Amino acid sequence: MFHWLWITVWSVIILPLAAVLLSGRAPQWMRRQSTPGGLKVKGIAALVLYTGVLIPAIPSLAGMRSEDAEFLRMVLVPSAVFAGHGLILGATLCDRFNRSEATPATHSAWSGSEG
Repeated sequence: MFHWLWITVWSVIILPLAAVLLSGRAPQWMRRQSTPGGLKVKGIAALVLYTGVLIPAIPSLAGMRSEDAEFLRMVLVPSAVFAGHGLILGATLCDRFNRSEATPATHSAWSGSEG
């Protein structure tokens, strides 16, 4: 029962979030902070994290042997978590670098005339 509840709760939380991010229909505050490409990458990251969240429940529901299920959990869950967070971090850094290149520097130490 716990596994079905786990899958249902995470499906209700993460899948709509990923769909909104992938479609670009994110809230205004998210669109101001990120580019459309960055939102899509964050949507893909949400789907990667969603698969990582489902990995512990699926082997138990499928009736796998406990040794095989533990191996899957030990390998796939950390991989999905690191991949998802890496995608989020990469999209955030890309947005930040693009934003800093788009805004001109207002004051520079080298802009004045030397006298």
